[in-house]
Amino acid sequence: MIPSNHLDKNQTDSSNLNTSNRLSEYYINDCVQWIKARGLEKVCLQFPDSFLKDSAIVALELEKHLDKKVYILGDTTCGSCCVDEVTANHIQADGIIHFGHACLNPTVKLPVFHVLPTTSLDVDVFVDTFKKIYKKVQEKKLNINLTFLNCESNVKYTDRKNYNQRTLITGRELLEVEKPEEFVGFYLGDDNKTLASLALSIPVKNWFYCTGKISGRDNDKMEIKEFEVVRNPWLRRRRFLVEKLKDAKVVGIVVATLGIQNYLDVLDMVKSILQSKNIKSYIFSVGKPNPVKLANFAEVDAFVVIACPENEIFDSNEYYKPLCTPFEVELAFNDSRKFSTNYCLDFRQLLPGGINHVDFKPTAESDVSLITGQLRNCSSESEPTDAEKMKTLVCKNDGTVAIGKAGADFLLNRSWQGLEQKLGETEITTAVKGRHGLPISYDTEPVIDKS
Repeated sequence: MIPSNHLDKNQTDSSNLNTSNRLSEYYINDCVQWIKARGLEKVCLQFPDSFLKDSAIVALELEKHLDKKVYILGDTTCGSCCVDEVTANHIQADGIIHFGHACLNPTVKLPVFHVLPTTSLDVDVFVDTFKKIYKKVQEKKLNINLTFLNCESNVKYTDRKNYNQRTLITGRELLEVEKPEEFVGFYLGDDNKTLASLALSIPVKNWFYCTGKISGRDNDKMEIKEFEVVRNPWLRRRRFLVEKLKDAKVVGIVVATLGIQNYLDVLDMVKSILQSKNIKSYIFSVGKPNPVKLANFAEVDAFVVIACPENEIFDSNEYYKPLCTPFEVELAFNDSRKFSTNYCLDFRQLLPGGINHVDFKPTAESDVSLITGQLRNCSSESEPTDAEKMKTLVCKNDGTVAIGKAGADFLLNRSWQGLEQKLGETEITTAVKGRHGLPISYDTEPVIDKS
């Protein structure tokens, strides 16, 4: 380490310039104004992994302007695009500043300020490219319906403070139009999860997106491409997983968000649908789901994940059991829900008042599984669940608690039941020195002659 008074002046000026340029990307003044306007005392800063290298200098700069301490959130509970209210509540925070790309889902309790990534756009090149695709622009007959971001952010001219749940999809407020199928959707950005969520949720004729210079790649030519919805391989795989869900006898409901509004309402909706089909369900909260965590529950035939629309968990093939969405629960068990090319990834739109809400009508007719070839939906397949018993608490001798008789059976019949205390069953001994060294060869192991 070199003392600061021995640094060359040019090096110091260069370092200060680099720091200033990096800080400009975080809109410090906007953050300070937002905090002061609300009189917030404890503010948490949330960064994606790629921004963590700048987290300390951003925090110090904010503290210098505010004359108060700010906090940096560590590893997020579920995903970097979601606001982590759970971790912020550990210090009773009264506000969060979220940096980087965000899913923009409304939060439950805390006010949030989003510092969204920005990029430059060559407007002239974009207009020329756009005209080549949409000839009506030259005739000035194009009816354009813009969306608005539903958040408080550094992108001020798009902010909306009030919104209609029915027209809010993936954090973007749409203006309601008649016959949306006569419109063409255009996304000003690259092919990503946000585009997929919008394209699958909004029933327009077809979708296009822009690539090239908009992303800062100056050597790339700007292009407008079509996003394939009907022939999307992801969509074909989801149809297969719906069939797997129909065959399931035990379903695990994984809560992969604790900050998005109405997630408890969707949880109740999924539980109610599964209960109406006499399917046993269990609720899991495991933070960020991964194949290893969910593989511990071998009894579960399929999982339903309540997560933000941009969670990449639904793109993974590494899981041992199917991972389904709340929308797919309705596709499997709600007769009012018909198959189409539209796919609702924003679970809030399934609730009453949402654009994708339909009344629940349980499937009554028996059918044959396309996977196993067996008859499904027979009244004799499973005994009806007693709703009152499912609401009672059942305790084992060691204090383990489960809800309902089915939950107790689930714990008692498992071959592995986790780490148990075994109070009174373990002999008490004095502490002794254990193994030490590297796992490949502990120091206490006998020497093996390999000659």
